[in-house]
Amino acid sequence: MSSFVKRFKPGRFIWTVLVMIYFLIFFTNFFRDAIPDRMTLPVLFAYVFVLWLSLEYYFGSPFFQSGTVEHSAFWRGIFAFFVYPFLGYLGADFIWWHWTQIPVPVAVTGYIGLAVFVIGTYVRLGTLFDILKIAQVRPPVRGSKEETFLLSEKRFVGLRFQKLVRHPRYFATFIQLVGAALVFRSWGGFVLAVVVGLPLLLQQVKYEDARLRDVLKHELKVYSDTVPAFWPRFR
Repeated sequence: MSSFVKRFKPGRFIWTVLVMIYFLIFFTNFFRDAIPDRMTLPVLFAYVFVLWLSLEYYFGSPFFQSGTVEHSAFWRGIFAFFVYPFLGYLGADFIWWHWTQIPVPVAVTGYIGLAVFVIGTYVRLGTLFDILKIAQVRPPVRGSKEETFLLSEKRFVGLRFQKLVRHPRYFATFIQLVGAALVFRSWGGFVLAVVVGLPLLLQQVKYEDARLRDVLKHELKVYSDTVPAFWPRFR
């Protein structure tokens, strides 16, 4: 399991706050200069995005991964090569290109998209904090300075989002991709989220599903039989 941060670390906290403030100022100035008449929604989106990533970074959640199993450096890198150009395309299309803009007022898709992105962010952070609550600290192994964690199987499968889907953090990431495309009024972004982003997320789900046996040694079979992997089944 990943090395989450549960104890307060002053240095990491100060660094996170400074970087967060920098990016909040950067995006505010960028959108104010680029689109002063349409800056409200992009700036709100940027604030939520930066605050969310700052929290994930501080608590040691690996980049766009679940953290419940050891992540794949390969799939982590592949997804990074997708998500940053994806966000760049959304911004460039909204500001300059206008290649795939949905022909409706900005506010129509913008506020809907912001709400969708906030929902995805809420699920991402909700699952992170739920896991942190039940994770038991395991001392560092010899030669390592990082703590790792053990999870109680029954408590893990009983978490509010884990009862709906085995990989809620990846489902939440897909919601965020769709929300971002709507905020920037881009049907092209929506297509990229479905055609490229979704398959990449499903590959990561497949990778982590095979490694859940390291976390769920006794509960895996029943859990897999009753809870879907990616698409939630609300009951």
